[in-house]
Amino acid sequence: MKAILLVFLSTLSFLSHGAMDYEKPQTPSELHQLFSEYFANKDITGLGTLFHDDAVFVLDAEGNLAKGKDAIKLSLKGYMQGDVEMVTHGTSIHINGDTALIRSDWEIPNVQTGMALEVMKYTDGGWLYIIDNPNGF
Repeated sequence: MKAILLVFLSTLSFLSHGAMDYEKPQTPSELHQLFSEYFANKDITGLGTLFHDDAVFVLDAEGNLAKGKDAIKLSLKGYMQGDVEMVTHGTSIHINGDTALIRSDWEIPNVQTGMALEVMKYTDGGWLYIIDNPNGF
């Protein structure tokens, strides 16, 4: 009986540590902070929680897009080579109800800088990217 209880408790403990609850950003700035945190930790699952299911990620000046969370997560992996972090500063945030238009400056220190144009939507209790144009094309 003790062995069965021990196996049950071990399984329960494993399952509780295996599932992670991700925060729902309550402001566009908080979404940027979480993006930076998940990016630095190479937490691709966490990054995926910041995008709406139907979100698009602008890949280049020709207008190629990554559509949907899975494609966006795959695209973001390309930026996470080596020991990198990303810092984002919202320079212009305009909110109209549940939709926000943001222009932000970002930096991967000593690697790359950029200016992003973003559309976010407040849905399901938090802000999510709907359109992320990381290079402002």
